[in-house]
Amino acid sequence: MGNPEERCEIVKAGTKANPGKYVCIDCGSEMVLSKVEEDLRKCPTCECAEYQCFPMTHIRPDIKTAEDVNKPPKRGGSNI
Repeated sequence: MGNPEERCEIVKAGTKANPGKYVCIDCGSEMVLSKVEEDLRKCPTCECAEYQCFPMTHIRPDIKTAEDVNKPPKRGGSNI
């Protein structure tokens, strides 16, 4: 698997964003979106409108689609 930093992208506020962690490029505040196609707001700390995106695929490599986010695949011996 490649370096996760290579897959990060800059996302602007006001766009429909996928689940994942978004870090403000100005102040470093983090916003986590858990819903599919949720609106990304301006940073509540500094009003910046650009974020570096860390999609859910960075957190769990078995999450590949929006449906996987809503119903994550089972891991290991988990019965959940």
